[in-house]
Amino acid sequence: MALALLNTDFFNTLKIKTMTNIKRVLAIDDDRAILDFLRTALEDNNYLVDLCEDENEARTALSKTLPDIVLIDASMPGIDGISLCRHMKSAPSTADIPIIIVTAYDDEETKHDAFLFGADEFISKPFEVKDLLEKIEKLTSSKK
Repeated sequence: MALALLNTDFFNTLKIKTMTNIKRVLAIDDDRAILDFLRTALEDNNYLVDLCEDENEARTALSKTLPDIVLIDASMPGIDGISLCRHMKSAPSTADIPIIIVTAYDDEETKHDAFLFGADEFISKPFEVKDLLEKIEKLTSSKK
């Protein structure tokens, strides 16, 4: 019986420790297929993932739980991702959250605007999952 208790305590401690190291990602994109792809890729790599299809959903999600990092599509109906990035970086509650602009645009003007308005990283679609994971890890590790 003591052995069973010891094992249970060990696994509960391990579970708690592991859960505290899990990072939360908020992905914002108007393309549901991209969101589903991001969810699968990130959850397969032990991230908690929240998905939003527009600015309103993103603001609601941010008011409930602050993520460790945000992925924003640059081109969405209504407010574009770069403007949303600017709003997040100007708000005290979200200013320190790293943001990666994820976009199909790979031109210098889009990159320039993304960094000018506060993006911490930029990645063009299509991208390799490992490249995105490296950027996420770099930005969330430096937050500690």
